[in-house]
Amino acid sequence: MTKSTPTSPLSLCLFLCFIFSLPFHASPSPTTEAQALVKWKNSLSPPPPPPSLSSWSLTNIPHLCNWTGIACNGGGLVTDISLSGSSLNGTLDALDFASFPNLTRFDVSNNNLEGPIPSLIGNLSQLGFLDLAGNFFEGAIPHSIGQLRKLEKLDLTLNELTSSIPSELGLCSNLTFLALAQNSISGELPLSLSNLVRLSEFGASENRLSGELPPEFFTNWTKLISLQLQNNFLSGQIPTEIRSLTKLNCLFMYSNWLSGKIPPEIGSLTKLNYLSLENNSLSGPIPGIGSLKNLLQLDLSMNNLSGQISPEIGSLTKLNFVNMRSNLLSGTIPPEVGNLTLLTDLDLSMNQFYGEVPETISRLANLQWISLFTNNFSGGIPRDFGKYSPSLMYVAFSHNSFTGELPPYLCSGFALIYLMIDGNNFTGPLPDCLKNCSWLTRVRLEHNQLTADIMSAFGVYPNLVFIRLNNNRFVGNLTAQWGECTNLTNFQIDGNKIAGRIPPELGKLSQLRVLTLYNNELTGKIPDEIGNLGELLNLNLSNNHLVGDIPISLGNLSKLNYLDLSKKRNEW
Repeated sequence: MTKSTPTSPLSLCLFLCFIFSLPFHASPSPTTEAQALVKWKNSLSPPPPPPSLSSWSLTNIPHLCNWTGIACNGGGLVTDISLSGSSLNGTLDALDFASFPNLTRFDVSNNNLEGPIPSLIGNLSQLGFLDLAGNFFEGAIPHSIGQLRKLEKLDLTLNELTSSIPSELGLCSNLTFLALAQNSISGELPLSLSNLVRLSEFGASENRLSGELPPEFFTNWTKLISLQLQNNFLSGQIPTEIRSLTKLNCLFMYSNWLSGKIPPEIGSLTKLNYLSLENNSLSGPIPGIGSLKNLLQLDLSMNNLSGQISPEIGSLTKLNFVNMRSNLLSGTIPPEVGNLTLLTDLDLSMNQFYGEVPETISRLANLQWISLFTNNFSGGIPRDFGKYSPSLMYVAFSHNSFTGELPPYLCSGFALIYLMIDGNNFTGPLPDCLKNCSWLTRVRLEHNQLTADIMSAFGVYPNLVFIRLNNNRFVGNLTAQWGECTNLTNFQIDGNKIAGRIPPELGKLSQLRVLTLYNNELTGKIPDEIGNLGELLNLNLSNNHLVGDIPISLGNLSKLNYLDLSKKRNEW
């Protein structure tokens, strides 16, 4: 018979110490879960806790599953904590995540929670939905996030998170939705994120991310529908592997440091609705995008793109927004742009386009905004422009070489708010409809050869803030109705042939900062009411036929820094 070796007291003591040193987690019960919730509730500040959590009480444990924001499984154990928009203040520090092994959903979005995201959140092994968006969480995303292997949705948008994206996040292979936008996250995008092959939406905009875009993202994220990386510091070229994102409908990478050419492979993204690459350093021609039949919005502005707009743009008949402002584009506007009958916004300003605006632009019945300023356009604006566009609000043709009269139907819908045609060679009268555009806010007609009678061409504009008519050939008298434009800050009609007296009603323009009427044919006295313009900075009435004394009331203009009341030279 073999004799057993007796256990020494020291060995037994060491064994017991080891056992008791292991973390102990009692089996979950409604009582332990309720206790954990109440403990967290009592930690929230300022006391008392928000009324929305009044049902959270240890005297109410039998009704745990009916507590505000709580849902349970068949066994009465908590599976869902949803407290979005519950006016919570405080931290998550006192919440014992280990007490909720069955939790599948945790949503405390849109509150006022702060502090770090606890690393113990990694204990929620069954969690599929985690939403902490719209709070004030700070510090780094915990590395323990990688333990949440069943996580499908993670939303950390609009917090104050810093540091880099932990590579462990790539272990959450079930993620379909990942939102990290509007934080201060820095560093490069970790290559491990390419393991998230089920990802359908990824947003990390408005952070401080840098470095290049890994091609592996585009190779592996074949289920991606939305990619939003705008407002970061990403650099390098857009990988040609982008062709793999055939399900993509939203691509936002604007306001980064991307360079090189837009890859022609972008033409493979036939489900794309939104393409925004503006404010980068992209160069070269616009690639063939005629296959993007589902495109609704195209923004390539503020880059260094060159070449011409292809006539194939006319095949993108779902487009409602096109912005190519501030590039090096040249050539003419293709007539096919008239096929874009859903277009509301067209901005081709600050390029090198030339030639005439095609007649087909008059077909754009939904047009609200057109901006062609600072190009080399010439010729006239099509006569029917505006006739079929009743919602036209913004027209900017400034700084070109346009000639002829303004289209008579330019403002036929009376919706016009901004009209800027300065720095051209327009002639003739103004459209009759202009006097009825009561929503006008900003008007710049200066440096043309317009010959309208100012008495009949303009109406009353209660929203008008800025108007410059200087250096034209306007005639007629200033009427009292200008005093009804009470929001005016700038009123400049110098360098015309305006006659008659200065209406005293101009003294009602209490917001006016600049009033220049010089180089006209004005007569009579300077109205005393001009002294009521307490905000006036610049007053120039020189080179007219004004008579009489300088009103004492002008001494009230305490903010005035420029005053010129001198006569025409030939009258000295």
